[in-house]
Amino acid sequence: MAATVVQLNLGHCDTGADARIRLGQNVLDAEIKARLTPATLGPALAQLKYLPGPAVLVAPYVTPPMAERLKALDVPFIDAAGNAFLHMGETFVFVTGRKPARVPIKARTLRVFRATGLRIVFALLCVPELANAPYREVAEKAGVALGSVNVAFNELTRLGFLQKTKARGRVLEQRQRLVDTWVDAYARELRPRLNPRRFRVDRLDWWKDEDLARLDLWLGGEPAAAVLTRYLRPQVVTLYGGAGFADLARRIRPVKDEHGNFEVLEPFWRFEVTQPVPGHHLTPPLLVYADLLSTAEERNLETAAMIRERYLG
Repeated sequence: MAATVVQLNLGHCDTGADARIRLGQNVLDAEIKARLTPATLGPALAQLKYLPGPAVLVAPYVTPPMAERLKALDVPFIDAAGNAFLHMGETFVFVTGRKPARVPIKARTLRVFRATGLRIVFALLCVPELANAPYREVAEKAGVALGSVNVAFNELTRLGFLQKTKARGRVLEQRQRLVDTWVDAYARELRPRLNPRRFRVDRLDWWKDEDLARLDLWLGGEPAAAVLTRYLRPQVVTLYGGAGFADLARRIRPVKDEHGNFEVLEPFWRFEVTQPVPGHHLTPPLLVYADLLSTAEERNLETAAMIRERYLG
């Protein structure tokens, strides 16, 4: 079944599809991903959910394990090698195992969406007034070198995410599209650099009894989402922190386990986080949202949608 592009989205709408394609008699919204990996699957699935009509995921190449995962999730996809999963009415197509004719060219990532730039974008999304702050203040709050801010601001301006106005100075534009772009790149570029460590603990609700603010530790992921939504029952605890972890570890006694139910990462921001729920020490909601999507688990995607609606609008 041949696919024909009938419309490309060149307007960069916040909730618009990347393209519309025709498959037989069906016209589908398309979410196009230059790279589809386990780390970026969750953000891709979340973006598919926001498309208004029937949608399909498009990528240069979908590996057999990823094809099986998408099929199990009932997510339609096509790739440039001829692999596909489509289930529309009486039409059912599942092709996997076809190799690309040549090795796909690795997409070049702009500096603003690499590790250092992502720290800057994170600070801007969490503290919007920083867009109009001196570069030195932005660098301090993002924890980066001063010269990186100029590069990031120039690229954000060129991409249409940052605009300079007479009345308000620099302001962020297309916020929702920037959130999507940041979340996708965070899982791929920044999160693996935060020294992630995995452990197993006997009690998953230990965090309810700890003063994390005193320890300079930040609760993220599923337990933070549970606090924000009162909906999710955490199965994995995510914590961001440094020196205070040793004090905590003496009490909860985590055991190293690469598949464990407790993960610890290094914090990467230097700004004060306003707590939406008093009495807790949570990472910013944007990071909670990103960590939920990185799991690509249905229960977390549903909770992530709640967080986006309530806290990231």
